[in-house]
Amino acid sequence: MVLTDGVHGPVLAPVESLVINTVLITISFLLLCRPTHSAKREILVLTSITLAAAASRVLLEPFPNVQPLTVMCLVMGATLGARRGMAFAVMATMVSNLILSHGWWTLFQASGWAAIAFAGSRLSLVFENEVVMKRLVVSAIVASFLFDWWVSLSIYTSGMAISEFGLYLLNGLPFDILHALASIVSAVWIAPWLTNLVFEETTQLDAPVINGEADVISA
Repeated sequence: MVLTDGVHGPVLAPVESLVINTVLITISFLLLCRPTHSAKREILVLTSITLAAAASRVLLEPFPNVQPLTVMCLVMGATLGARRGMAFAVMATMVSNLILSHGWWTLFQASGWAAIAFAGSRLSLVFENEVVMKRLVVSAIVASFLFDWWVSLSIYTSGMAISEFGLYLLNGLPFDILHALASIVSAVWIAPWLTNLVFEETTQLDAPVINGEADVISA
């Protein structure tokens, strides 16, 4: 179960949060948009996609655990490669959490979605500029559950019994299922459009994009 408001885990001081946010967002922007290599239109499109992803989290926050960002991370990893996909994931998480709330859990969310983007770069979810829908849907369902369980670790402390944590995960299963269902809808509705947009608007895609064999260093 993922909470986007309230407190679970250690709370960062305002100055610490500001420094971490600024550094991570700046680094992510540079890795994703590559200002020295990319055309202005590409930078604008990628920035707009990232802001739209962040806005979707904010707008859908009233709906329990509806996270279209999960599928978007898979698609961005599949189309842009591992490094740029992971940068997109971190940037979208940090920007949206500026409004939703920041805390210890932000690191788990950012790393979780970055891992999903990395997985997207490796799972051959896009072939010849087309989404392999069945593979994407299965990947999105699995990623939704794994992401929620990973973020749930943010509430685990040394004083918490394993049984208590297990009960927490069990109570969160309805929310995990909602996340998975929302990911299915996002895969069908958003993924084809997003894939076409990225392929049409980016000027320098990585060679491994078509078969999904993106490299972390060269992506």
